[in-house]
Amino acid sequence: MRVAGKELAYGLLRVALGLNFLGHGGFRILSGVGAFAVGMAEHMTKSPLPHGMVVGFGYAIPWIELLLGLGLILGVFTRTVLVGGALFMMALTFGTTSNQQWDVAGQQLVYSVVFFGLLYLVEFNRFSIDWLRAPDGLRGGMARSSLQ
Repeated sequence: MRVAGKELAYGLLRVALGLNFLGHGGFRILSGVGAFAVGMAEHMTKSPLPHGMVVGFGYAIPWIELLLGLGLILGVFTRTVLVGGALFMMALTFGTTSNQQWDVAGQQLVYSVVFFGLLYLVEFNRFSIDWLRAPDGLRGGMARSSLQ
């Protein structure tokens, strides 16, 4: 069986993004979620967002990143994970722009584009648990499958 280039490229990009998020979340958890949350809040001094909300979101960020990373690496509920990741990037971008960190907002936009691309091309998500779980007749049209 020959592997299509688009399916291979999709799988490699999905796993690469997943490793990035798994690393972000995992190492922040290992280093101490509280330290991350407080440190992040200290960098948000220009933001009009309430300090308590920023700290609270800071506690959630590593866990969200970890879950997104695992979902992407495994390719499980891929569409849901990609939509969740895109929404997560919107929330981060909102916070970043409220703090007027334009360089970071630009970096976050790159992540948003990758999430968009993966979601747009989800039909090529062959190397995934979703693909293994899909009935044979739905594998070619995975974008329409309820498994994602």
